[in-house]
Amino acid sequence: MVHGIASDELIRFAPKLRPYLRNPRPTWPEIVDAADWLRHDLGVSKSLWGEACVTMGRDLAAVALALVSTKEPGHFRSTPGGYFHGMIARAKAGELHLDRTVWAWRRTSMPEHQQDRGGDPHHDAR
Repeated sequence: MVHGIASDELIRFAPKLRPYLRNPRPTWPEIVDAADWLRHDLGVSKSLWGEACVTMGRDLAAVALALVSTKEPGHFRSTPGGYFHGMIARAKAGELHLDRTVWAWRRTSMPEHQQDRGGDPHHDAR
């Protein structure tokens, strides 16, 4: 798990990773490889992807890129690559909180999850 998210859960949240995976329950190294392929579709340069991997670690960089892939084109001020660059800058400043994004994904995509936990999204937090 990375920031409390399992690899198969990430695929449900970010289905654009799926075409680059061979099985429905991928390992994190497989997720990272898929994100490296997905970055091409998003217009993220290899050097920016490398910077993200160094800054955040490979697994978290893959989660961040998966997040970018879920955004509609109109969400970006410039490009998905520019948005991803901003995430890297926030990570360098200690201001990127992907764990919050994971909880938001859960609340919007699986409202029954929140109800099962009595409405407290931090109930499972470890």
